[in-house]
Amino acid sequence: MKNKIFFLLAMLSCLVVGCKDEDIRYSIERPDDTMHLQVSDEYVELNQKSGKEEAVTFSWNEVTNAPLDSKVTYYFKLDIADNDFGTSIDKMEIPFGGHCVSFTHKKLNALLTKWKIAPGERVTLEAEIIAEIEETDCYVKPELSTVRFDVVGYEIQPYNIYIMGTALEGATDPANALKMTEEISEEVYTWYGVMKEGDYKFILNTTGQSPSYTQGADGSVVFNEHETGNETPFTINKAGFYVLKLNIEAGTLNVDYPTTDYNDVWMVGEATPAGWNIMSSTKLTKDPVNQVAFYYEGLLKTGDMKFPLELKEDWNVAWLMPIENGTHEFGDNRMERIEAGIQGHDYKWNITKEGNYRVTLNMYTMTIDFKLLQSIPDDLPCKEIWMLGDATPAGWEQGKEAFVYDFNVDKGTFYWEGELKAGSFKCPINVDGSWAITCYMPKQAGEDGKASLNMTDVQLVQPNGNDYQWKVEEGEAGQYRVELNVLTNKIKFEKKN
Repeated sequence: MKNKIFFLLAMLSCLVVGCKDEDIRYSIERPDDTMHLQVSDEYVELNQKSGKEEAVTFSWNEVTNAPLDSKVTYYFKLDIADNDFGTSIDKMEIPFGGHCVSFTHKKLNALLTKWKIAPGERVTLEAEIIAEIEETDCYVKPELSTVRFDVVGYEIQPYNIYIMGTALEGATDPANALKMTEEISEEVYTWYGVMKEGDYKFILNTTGQSPSYTQGADGSVVFNEHETGNETPFTINKAGFYVLKLNIEAGTLNVDYPTTDYNDVWMVGEATPAGWNIMSSTKLTKDPVNQVAFYYEGLLKTGDMKFPLELKEDWNVAWLMPIENGTHEFGDNRMERIEAGIQGHDYKWNITKEGNYRVTLNMYTMTIDFKLLQSIPDDLPCKEIWMLGDATPAGWEQGKEAFVYDFNVDKGTFYWEGELKAGSFKCPINVDGSWAITCYMPKQAGEDGKASLNMTDVQLVQPNGNDYQWKVEEGEAGQYRVELNVLTNKIKFEKKN
């Protein structure tokens, strides 16, 4: 029994010794601060106009208590004070031999924005320099030095850059320079449009040609505070549509000459010359200068329209449509492609003002532009006229054979071109499917109500009035240009063959 007790006591003695050994802790003290980190100003008020200038500089002394032949690497951190550097900038390694770090107004303001500090709010920041000592016989705890300062940021205002030069139509003078789009504040700017052979540069205001950004010796972008006459502009050697991306921080300019896979575009609808006859749709012209654009120049009437990308009698084709139904000619300029066979929408543009237009479709930007060249005068008795009768291609179907207003001849003149067959016709100014229509008719007619093509005097007849018509004889059939002047009440028939 005694032996067992002695054995247990011996084991307990060993356990006690073991626990005492494990409780030993070695504490390494942090070296004293011999770097004495300093800040250039205890209060800094940031200014956007001084964006590229240094706002604050941090400097420190070299570590003096590092062992001989050791390697010292310095790291810098910056954060909101009393945050234990929990949201600090990424730890910056200082290049060998360096003992200072600077921040520009723009960089420091960007950090305040990142930390969600409101513009104009005064905040205390804390900087820290860390000296890591390596290649020693024993571990040396990093030396630290901190400093605090106050800073007030600014609300970022647009920093405008313009493009000017002989390569841009009408922009050879600073007053007419074209504003670029600021994609990233004070850093990245874009512009796209048609350019011609010539040169161009970037300016910061529309009152003079300096300050400016021009071409450097290696094709880079250089900043010119003042105009010296030795600046080298950028050049365009081939006219066309270009996309420019200017990065003033990196000093680079990307110039893109895009292309398009679209080969043909048509337009159809009651606003167009073809009406809703898809197989007679009006084809747009490929722009000879703008390689990504198609255009139409001519009359558009009031009504709806859209753009088929091929012609099929079953209408099962791809389309270009607005992003909202009923978009008027000066509304949202965006468009989208709706593929054939997809149960998508059937949106249309709605033309609200009849007139002579230039319609341009840009297939790169997927935008449409309606430019009203001339509008039909408001003081005319009517703004729309049609041909109606069995002498016309559409016969007695209303709204198919429209006159076009001629802006190049006497005021009030409308014209129609097409085939006249043996038969009769009259010229309504309103078509609604009913026969309560007002028409231009011959001023005089025979007992049968018909007049020859020699009757050039016309009258405007209300519904339920005389139903006079012009008669085309068998030997008179052919291709015609018919002109009707609603101010002089005269009609002219010009046979083309």
